[in-house]
Amino acid sequence: MADHRLDDLIETLAHALARTRGRCAREHLHRLQQRWGARGLDVATLVDGHWEQRTLPLADLVKPRGIMAMALEVQIDCRIEELRGTRGQPPGLALCPCSDRADHRLTICLQGGNPMHGQLLLDGQPLRTFSVPLDTGGAA
Repeated sequence: MADHRLDDLIETLAHALARTRGRCAREHLHRLQQRWGARGLDVATLVDGHWEQRTLPLADLVKPRGIMAMALEVQIDCRIEELRGTRGQPPGLALCPCSDRADHRLTICLQGGNPMHGQLLLDGQPLRTFSVPLDTGGAA
C-alpha cells in the first residue's frame, strides 16, 4: 500500500473546498445568464418621485461571497495497523482504508475560513483539531 500522510490529505481537501467557493458563485451566475438569455433583469425604480425602467445586470444579483461551500466532511472506513519504527523513526499507527470489514471510521471535518479549521475523529471520538492556512493567490 502506498505511504500517504494524513496531513497531506487534509491539506488537499481544505484547498479543494476553498477552490469550490469561487466556483459556486460563478456557476450560479452562469445559470442565471442561461435562464435569462444573458440579458439583464428589467426592474422599475422610483427616482425623484417617478418610476423609471432600468436593466439590472445579472452579475449584480450574485453577491461575491453570498453562495459559498463552507463545510466538508469525509468519512473513511479503515483498519488500524501498528508500524515498527525504522531508521530512527518512532513506532506509529497506519490507517488502512478498506471497503470490507472496516473496524474503524476516520472522519475529517473542515469548516470554512482562512485559515480553514477542522477536526479529526476516530469512531466519533475527537483525535485532534487543526488549522490549514490557505494561500489567497487566486485559489479561492
